[in-house]
Amino acid sequence: RIVVEIVIREVSVITAVRSDYGQFLPETWRSLSSQELPANWRLRWYVQEDGEPSAIRSFVQSLAPEAADYASSGSHGGVAEARNLALSRTTGEVVMLLDADDQMTAGAITRSLQVLASGYEWCGFAAVDDNEGQISMRDGGYSARLNDDGSMPTEANRFVRSEWVRDFAAGVLRSCWDEFGLFPFHPATFATATQLVWDVGGWPALARDEDTALILAISDRHHGVVSDEANLIYRRHALQTSRNIAPNSERIKFIRRRMRSSS
Repeated sequence: RIVVEIVIREVSVITAVRSDYGQFLPETWRSLSSQELPANWRLRWYVQEDGEPSAIRSFVQSLAPEAADYASSGSHGGVAEARNLALSRTTGEVVMLLDADDQMTAGAITRSLQVLASGYEWCGFAAVDDNEGQISMRDGGYSARLNDDGSMPTEANRFVRSEWVRDFAAGVLRSCWDEFGLFPFHPATFATATQLVWDVGGWPALARDEDTALILAISDRHHGVVSDEANLIYRRHALQTSRNIAPNSERIKFIRRRMRSSS
């Protein structure tokens, strides 16, 4: 008798969350649970609460344990610490992020896995904005040139069609970031092998731009690709960190130095 062993592979989706973001989690989970995955793949959702347990714990633990995993950090260490603590529990060979207030579009995980299976070591995708229920295309396929003082432009004509939606040899993505101050994809759509995240030490302890620093550290060493397909519905609201923590020069200096040291 021939026995065929079917190996089930896992994609680990990490969500760092604060108690005041718990209101968004049911929609976040619905977008995950409705994903159709390739054969022999499963997803598991790793939720790390930044702080003491709240009602978020009971919600996540009400889900099937093979589908969702919950832990709390105890203290408020920020999103980077929460993601790293969740990373320590993952068992999947591929890691993706989903912020607590966002949702994945249909087919997002399959698109990412197919790209990685084709030989690329990382990938990034576009996003659409959900602003109080109004859905609009974000900068997928586009990059924004920053103003001279580093602030975001307000005029639509300052957004240029991106020549960066393409393959990236190791080290090339930093050229885009140097020129525009942004990636040509939404950082929350980044997908890569879990081992590559471990290789660069996880997310650095920054209050903002922790995803930028991680992505540059990985893309400095590994080749990837950027797609203009939308993998993310990005919710805009008053609580989001990106609105409340302004960019500063010290974080930019850290990112640039980390880029140099990782080359």
